[in-house]
Amino acid sequence: MSAQTVDGISGLVAVNSLMAMLAGAMIYGGLKAVVGIRLDKEQEYEGADLALHKINATPRSES
Repeated sequence: MSAQTVDGISGLVAVNSLMAMLAGAMIYGGLKAVVGIRLDKEQEYEGADLALHKINATPRSES
């Protein structure tokens, strides 16, 4: 491969990586502002599986 081709490919990868990071940050920021990302303190203490999904973290053992 020529140096020009390598430069072109590396530039393309760099630009696409930057665009992906910016898009991810925008999506994360939008979701955080609109819906909220974190649980409240009570839900954090209780655990997300129980607070949100109403299931235990570990299955019941059969005895």
